[in-house]
Amino acid sequence: MSSVELLKQVKALPERERQRFLLSVLTLMDETASQSNGRKMRVKWPDVEARAKRIFGNRVLPNLVQLERLETSF
Repeated sequence: MSSVELLKQVKALPERERQRFLLSVLTLMDETASQSNGRKMRVKWPDVEARAKRIFGNRVLPNLVQLERLETSF
């Protein structure tokens, strides 16, 4: 059922039943909002510096962009 069809059926309801329906939707929204405010999972980011040290050791790599700028300036 599409949302347009659902809205047509809700509009066709008597006023009292329409209000009850809307109140039940609002309480459902409040319940889901209170459940989502629970404990949030922290994202564990990878340690890029430790990985680079594991791969390259203590070597210092040249800054290729800076070297190219120096070469093109002369």
